[in-house]
This record gives sequence, C-alpha cells and structure tokens, in this order.
Amino acid sequence: MIRKTFHRFSFFLIPLLMASCALPMRGVVYLRPDLKDHKWLNALDIKAPETPFRFYESEPNNLGDRIGLNDWSPYVVPIWRSLNELVVAHPNQAFVIIRNDTVLYEHYANDSKTLHPSYSVAKSFTSALVGFAVQDGLIKSMDDFVSDYLPELSKDPRYEHLKLKHLLNHTSGIEHSLTVDGLLYYGKNLKRANNYIKFKHEPGTNQAYMNMNVWILGQVLEKVTGAPLNEYMQAKLWIPLGMESDARWSADKKDRIKPYCCMQATALDYAKFGRFYLKKGNWQGEQLLNKDWVESTLARDTTEGGTFGYHNCWYIGYKDYNDFMAIGLYKQHIYINPDKNIILISLNGRPRSNAQKAMNWEDVFRQIVDQL
Repeated sequence: MIRKTFHRFSFFLIPLLMASCALPMRGVVYLRPDLKDHKWLNALDIKAPETPFRFYESEPNNLGDRIGLNDWSPYVVPIWRSLNELVVAHPNQAFVIIRNDTVLYEHYANDSKTLHPSYSVAKSFTSALVGFAVQDGLIKSMDDFVSDYLPELSKDPRYEHLKLKHLLNHTSGIEHSLTVDGLLYYGKNLKRANNYIKFKHEPGTNQAYMNMNVWILGQVLEKVTGAPLNEYMQAKLWIPLGMESDARWSADKKDRIKPYCCMQATALDYAKFGRFYLKKGNWQGEQLLNKDWVESTLARDTTEGGTFGYHNCWYIGYKDYNDFMAIGLYKQHIYINPDKNIILISLNGRPRSNAQKAMNWEDVFRQIVDQL
C-alpha cells in the first residue's frame, strides 16, 4: 500500500533546497507540518448549513473499557490495552466510533467542536468534487486530456498524453520533488509549483503518490466550476450533508485552495463524509453523487499503472473486511466498514515517540470491528 507522507527536510538537505531558490523560507524554518499550522496559514471558510444532520447518541455503554486491543507499537510482543487507555497512550486528538448512525464512543483531547487538520484526507474530498464536476457536465470524461483544460501547463511532450484519470489515480508519471512539496505546503503562490512539472514516466504506466497530481486536478476544477474550491465544496458537500460546523481550507496568499491537503473540520463532520461514501453517494434517500462513480472509485483497479490497494485518492482495505479509508499525514483516518455499517474517525498529532510512529491504526480499527 502506498504510504502517505510529506517528506521531512533533513538538515543536510536544507542548504541544497535553499540554493534552488524555490523552497519558501517558512519551509526551512518549520521543516515539517504541525497541528498548529492552520493558525498561521491562510485559509478560506466552508460554511455549514443552519440545520445540521446529527448522529444519534447511544445510551451509556462503557465501550471504552470493554473493548480490548493489542497494541504492537512499543515492543516485540503486544501490550493489551483498553480503548480508553490506547487513545491516551498515543495520544489521540479525536477518536469516534459510529455504527448504524449512532455514536457509540467519543474521545477528544479538547472537545467535539475542535477543528482538526486533515492533511491528505482532503484528497478524498477533492476526489468527490471531481465526481460532481463529471456529474454536472463540467468535465466530459475522465479520459479527457489535461491539456484540453490547461493547455500551457507543460511543454514536455508527455504532457499531451496526460489524462484527468491519471491525476486522480496518481499515475501521471510526473516526477516527485521535495522542492515542489515545500512550495505546495508553505508557498504563498501555489502556481509557482507549475514551473517544476517534470515527467519521469509515460502517463498511465506507474503509480506514484504526490501532491502535484491533485494540485493540477484542483486547477482544472476551479477552471470548469468558475469558483474557488471551498465554494464548490460548500455547495456540493458541506450544506447537503448537513455539516455541524464551519470548516476551513488552507489556501495561498492569492486564495488558491490546496486541494491535496489542509482542510480543518470537526471529527463528526469528517464522519458524515465517511457516511456519504458508506451510502454510495446517497444522503437521506437522495442520490447526490452518482452511485457508479463511488463504486468505481472504491474498486480495485490495476490498469494503466494502478495498484491493488489505492484508487482515486482512497485506500482500499482488506478483502476479508471489505473496508476502505481516507488517510492523511500523521495517521488521520476516516475508516469505513460497510459490512457492519461502521465509521471510525481517528485524528492524531505529529508523533513524538517511536511507539507513536510505529502505531498501526488500521490494525486497531479492525480489532474494534471484530468486537462490534
């Protein structure tokens, strides 16, 4: 499975990156993303509706003490912990278990209204917005060439072979660059990153996860919708799904949204997006997003350079569990198990210990599912 990660800038790389005159000074100062970044990075609002959808609240159930989990992260042999002990030991910013639209368990380091950065979980939201653009007729087909929408983006002849579906499934063939990642996260003008598009492979032959793919896709979306992505998100997802809280989506100084990362929302609103995909694009009896789009997104597809466990900005889980996930840096998760109608939200800060770095939250989710 592809690992989602921002590359950490090692000290021996800093002089080289600075010499390139491309990496913003903020990237050198801060080195790597952090929970506090949203407090100083520019962001645009995504407004919630006046009447939110709310999950049911369960009766007291002592679930946090009753669920026992093997925690393999610290030692060769596992530690047996209750769920309540686990979320404190690692420590977890927010952990929510929902089954059959009922909140069975909640843990918050602060409170339920705290906005949590999603990092690359945002890619799965952008994937949904692409589906809406196709449904709305703004994008004719995912087989369209990117050059039909952004003709001047690259002079490389391979750019003419690049299709929208290659960007969505990270099979663009574009070369990954530390400098570009720094520009896309810390840069004040995201369009500067377009100057560094280079191809390593022919499009549609090799899957390589990178922010650049979704950044280009976001530029296509803003062009065809004629609106900033936060507004399209608000119209297509935030209001129809009855989100409880206003969200924020990071942008550069020119208010260009970062479609590959950096949304901030509450744990319960992330859960509603998970419910939307659990219901295959249906919400309260209304098919908002084409069911075929959702099902094809969550299908395993190894054609045109694709891989078995990742498709269209979603992680496809184990066959025995029939599960799937949106995952972000520092192990942010929206986990969905359709067979048991379960949604799990796990949001974490930057790991501070080797045990936190080694923590396999997907294994924890499946242990929980087995006990529900």
